[in-house]
Amino acid sequence: MSPSVEVSSQTSPSLKLAAFVLLWLALIAQIFWMGIHHFRLHESWSSMSYPLTYAMPFLLLAVTYGHVRWITALLRLPVAAAFLDAVADRFGLLGPHGTPGVAWGDFSHFIAYTAILNSFLPHAIIPALAVLATIGETTFGITLLLGIRLHLAALGSAVLLFLFATAMTLTGFSQFAYGVYLMSAGTLALSTVDASLFSADAILSRKKREPNHRRISLNETAQPEN
Repeated sequence: MSPSVEVSSQTSPSLKLAAFVLLWLALIAQIFWMGIHHFRLHESWSSMSYPLTYAMPFLLLAVTYGHVRWITALLRLPVAAAFLDAVADRFGLLGPHGTPGVAWGDFSHFIAYTAILNSFLPHAIIPALAVLATIGETTFGITLLLGIRLHLAALGSAVLLFLFATAMTLTGFSQFAYGVYLMSAGTLALSTVDASLFSADAILSRKKREPNHRRISLNETAQPEN
């Protein structure tokens, strides 16, 4: 079974349509927010580089409806990079706390940020929540990057990003500044299409098919001529 057949067997056309409708709604909302901030509030486009990074490729995904495999495959990379970059930051791999461009610099500052972001939850569960978020981001970052179980990786990423965006909204943070709902809708749409180009899934699927082809060839050779 080829990767594209596997994806189509897991995703109904109606689910794909719903995912892409959500992606278009998220794109329209994100573009409207960026337009307001640029033309009304006179903020530079460079100050919105993070949401722009995801708006443009996900716009390509929406326009092509996931039919161009190299676009869907490339979209795995920025989402994976966002997850892994955030994880590297909280473990101090990008520099200590206070370094320009570093959000946390160590795990204790990330726990403090998690507490602020989830202030509506009991404080006792915040450290566990920070650990679970880190495990999720690391897992989905690696699986999206390497292309392992892509349908589940993209779907899990969509859920995790939706939870992040909702927590930001509930506590008064602007998720639009990072395009989190857009990333969530984009990865949900990504879970409905074939993004297996240059992936571990494609390599493993090819290896599984090769023995079957050999058996078919041997059977055809062994059949006696009439």
